[in-house]
This record gives sequence, C-alpha cells and structure tokens, in this order.
Amino acid sequence: MKNLFSKISRKNVFPIILIVLGILCIVYDAILILINPGTFWDNFFSFTHIWIFFGLVLIFLSFYKIKKGFWIFEKMKRWFKLTIVSLFSLLFVISLLNLFFILTPKTNRIDESADYVILLGGGIDKDGNLPSSVLSRVEKAAEYLTIHQECVCVVTGGTLKWLPYPEAPAIKNHLIKKGIASDRILIEDKAQDTIQNLEFSCRLISETFEIPLQEVLESKVVIVTSRFHLRRAERLAKRIGYKNIKGLGSKCPAVYILHNYFREICAYVKLNARIIFTGKPENILIQ
Repeated sequence: MKNLFSKISRKNVFPIILIVLGILCIVYDAILILINPGTFWDNFFSFTHIWIFFGLVLIFLSFYKIKKGFWIFEKMKRWFKLTIVSLFSLLFVISLLNLFFILTPKTNRIDESADYVILLGGGIDKDGNLPSSVLSRVEKAAEYLTIHQECVCVVTGGTLKWLPYPEAPAIKNHLIKKGIASDRILIEDKAQDTIQNLEFSCRLISETFEIPLQEVLESKVVIVTSRFHLRRAERLAKRIGYKNIKGLGSKCPAVYILHNYFREICAYVKLNARIIFTGKPENILIQ
C-alpha cells in the first residue's frame, strides 16, 4: 500500500478524480435504492446497479493507471483501440439523437380539454408506497382533472415482478385524496409496461362505456407521465393506434434526473431496435 501511494503524483490527479467519480456512482446507486426500497430480488435486479458497474470500472481503470504507470488502453493493439473508439463514438451519437427526441415531446396545455386521461404508473415500493416521481404524476393529473370535470381518468399499472402490490389502486387512492371523484377513475391493474398500459387502457375504456376500440382511439387522449417519459409514451400510443394524443409531463425529482434520463435513452434505443427488427408494437385493431 505504501508503494502504491508513493506513485501518486501530479500526473495521477486525473485517475484520482476518476476514483472519486467512481465512488460517487456507487453512492448514487445506494441512494436510489434507499429512497425507493423494493424486495430483495427487486433490489438485486434493479437497473440502478448500472451505476455500481460504472463506478467499479472507473475505480479499476484508475488504480491500474496509478499502479502500472499507464492506462490499460495504451497496451492494446491499434485495430482493437480503433474498434473500441468507433463503437463508443457510435453509441454516443445514437444516444444524443435519442436524447433530442426525448426532450421534444408533443405536449398538451393544461387548459386544453380531452375526452380521457391515461395516468401511467411508474413504480411502487415493497410497502405499497408510491415514489416521489409517481406522486408528481398524480399531482399533475389531479390538476388537470380538477379543471376539466368532464374527463375520465384511467390509472394504469399492475403488480411488477418481485413486488407485492399493484400500482393502479394506490394511484387511485392518491387521486381521491386530491379531490377527484372515485367514479371518474377507472383502474387498470394488469399492465407490466408502457405498451400494456396503453393497450389495456384502451380496451378498458371501450368495455366500460361500451364503445368500439376505434372510437376510443379517435378520441382526444392526454397521457400523464414524467416529462422524460413523454416522447416514448406518445410514440408507442401512435403505433398502437391512438389518433389524437398529447402528453402532459410532470417534473422529475432532482435525485432521479441523471438516472431516469440515462435509462430513458436506453429504453428509446431499445424501442427503435424493436420497431426496426420486429415491426412491433402494432395497431391494436389488427392484433
């Protein structure tokens, strides 16, 4: 250990900075888990652990540089380095393009009326409590529903894997606490992802009011979700067949911003790949 620290000099300032960043990444992961605790398996498989991975990579590379005196990349063959740089450059460009689309959703003004509101779930903890990001969605939906008394709201979110409670009933309870009448709120508690949120909500409205799916799809619908999630939700809704849809975005709590936007970029890239290679999701009328 003494020999290791004796090698630390001004030329190793950058590796030390990376070590600090690596530690911060690991701490960030712990904070995200602590503020929204899940069951053991939910925590174990959580996407938040990508920050632990980033942190460990930064720490490993930095200690390697301090101990060996050179970066691990410096000893790689030229063709391999060019391949790695090219791949990372491509991923960076793709991420930026997807981030641009994520930041430019088609939004609905609070004073524009709609026929239906679809309020998307976004997680629940092991005790049945909604995270602050979902409560922010509830707040935005309640504000809209208070102004537009004729609107019916569908709260959608099922029981996620490794968690004991469905999201939708908890979301409805919070809407009622905000003063929204219970008979204006429909519960869809089976959906496991955004595609199912939109498909199952459409079918629920159709069955509840005994109207054709086509009529629901042609109605004016507002999707309420976190702002970072709006663009993907809108794109999925259009592919499912909604003709007149806009989003109403809620604020993302500061602690989640970095994680949620990174995760959303990954999800948007995945969606694009799915559309290109499978053509899905498809219009609900032809399924």
